[in-house]
Amino acid sequence: MTQIKERAIRMIQRMPEDNMLYVINILQNLEAMSADKEKDRQKARTALAEIMGMEKRLPEDFDPEKELREAREERYGNLS
Repeated sequence: MTQIKERAIRMIQRMPEDNMLYVINILQNLEAMSADKEKDRQKARTALAEIMGMEKRLPEDFDPEKELREAREERYGNLS
């Protein structure tokens, strides 16, 4: 057992019985937070894998400035 865990056990052993409910509540919350972090990590990994699976190549003749200009014209028309 690590020194930190041993220290925590000693602290708990010194506490009055009345405070044990608070200690248990805190430990349960910490445990839930740890589980949630792992779920979040797994969701992030899955999302990244999906994004990477959607990777597509642009055509050789792709002109980003032309695409932007056409999109602006389509959306805003000719404002001048």
